[in-house]
Amino acid sequence: MTKPEMKQVLDATGRFRRHVMLSGLALTATACAAPGPLIGIAPTRPLTDAEIERHSHRIFITTTRQGSDVPGELYSAGRSARLNFASVDVVIPPTHVAGQIERPRGSARPDPHRHFVVTNPIVYPDYPAYKADIGAAFRAMPRGSRDGMLWIHGYNNTLTDAVLRLAQFVEDSGYPGIPMLYSWASQGKATGYIYDLNSALIARDWLEQVPDLLTFGSIEGLDVVAHSMGNLVAMEAIRGIAWRGRFNTSRKLRNIVLASPDIDIDLFAAQLSRIPVEERNFFVLVSTDDEALALSQTLARRPRLGQIPADVLARMGVNAIDLSQVRDTNSIHHNKFADAPEIVRLLGDRVLAGDSFNEPSLGPLGQAVIVGASGTITVIDEAP
Repeated sequence: MTKPEMKQVLDATGRFRRHVMLSGLALTATACAAPGPLIGIAPTRPLTDAEIERHSHRIFITTTRQGSDVPGELYSAGRSARLNFASVDVVIPPTHVAGQIERPRGSARPDPHRHFVVTNPIVYPDYPAYKADIGAAFRAMPRGSRDGMLWIHGYNNTLTDAVLRLAQFVEDSGYPGIPMLYSWASQGKATGYIYDLNSALIARDWLEQVPDLLTFGSIEGLDVVAHSMGNLVAMEAIRGIAWRGRFNTSRKLRNIVLASPDIDIDLFAAQLSRIPVEERNFFVLVSTDDEALALSQTLARRPRLGQIPADVLARMGVNAIDLSQVRDTNSIHHNKFADAPEIVRLLGDRVLAGDSFNEPSLGPLGQAVIVGASGTITVIDEAP
């Protein structure tokens, strides 16, 4: 990155420095009031067949977390010495509002009319058992539409948090494929940043195995969506895979969406250098008002990838979508990709659907796009 570009980044994020302490306090307060785990917690009344059939999503889980005996956790913040496999069903309430995750406060049981319900948890004894179930799910879909989405959550996420966010995104985006969660051992606490960072680094090696696990014959296409620190897990695994000459050898990998990535920009450039330019089908979602990344930048004293101007990223050969003008419900603006209904629909209708921001045909890599407050799309730069 050139010095003028670096100055552009620092100027764009500098006005948020005065909010750093407030942001940290807000994160801590949120953690103190965090709702309880919900996996397998019985709702206030039994679910009807109609409720399950209407809005239910089966989520397949690969995790580096240790198993837990705590009601509702299924897997804890502890680090496992091996990959574990599970699945759950998430039932969406009829009163659901796009961009929201409706869950009960504290340890209260979920009300099926108002809250997400996470039911039918299955823990698989090994990979073959998991493969049999997920393979059957793909084979039940029509040929030509057997697609999956691998979701990698970010910092300060419990397994329940990650499951609910993925289910909300699938529901609101209308994603028609099968959602798969890679859950690494985040502590699920705002004060656990260093623990989470080390867990993320540990999880990158395990993630290198997951694409091979998920590209057996019945899967036709795979999208990857990572958020926040989960992007470090994703990009480090991608770097390792590419280093060994195995990047997308199955030709099933379609899009890699990096939402609010908490990665040093120079580290990202090094990771990206391993990927041939013609195969950089990355979509990087950035926002200059992301206060979580502003806090991370202050601690690291280096710009984070999620703060880099879209046109700068476009010149690196990736697609960049600037969400700075988009309004969301999160006070620190770190979850716009899922909180803002127009962005959720944009990702579902265009990016994950294989569309482009240039009509009618797929445009080149290296597009820079600005999304306005009303959801309008402006292409501001394209790679030659």
